[in-house]
Amino acid sequence: MDVETIFGDFFICYCSEKGKDTKLTYVVTSTHRKGGASNPHAMIGNAMDFTLRWRGDYAPIQEYNKLFAGLMLHWPFRAGIDNTYGNIHIHIDLGQVLPDGQKLPYFFKEEDSKWLKEIKTEDDL
Repeated sequence: MDVETIFGDFFICYCSEKGKDTKLTYVVTSTHRKGGASNPHAMIGNAMDFTLRWRGDYAPIQEYNKLFAGLMLHWPFRAGIDNTYGNIHIHIDLGQVLPDGQKLPYFFKEEDSKWLKEIKTEDDL
């Protein structure tokens, strides 16, 4: 199974539980792309980036934070939130490419596509 299928199922359940079935959607902005052995996107089916939409428009940052909090409770793999102005997105992957010593689940924050810190609690968002 690939990340798009697994996340798609997760997202349907999340939206249903939160009453956002017809309001919240996502747009995949990146999946497989070239890169070295440490790049999660270089492995087909392992990683994707996406942006959120609220009723068809770009979603507010609160929706990203709420979804990410849900990921922290129920996503058994890796997820990162990139808060770069003009390029806010969430990265998720199945953890098939991990740095030495990293264990799943693992959540992190990026800025300008660069790792900032591990996220351990909602306050870290």
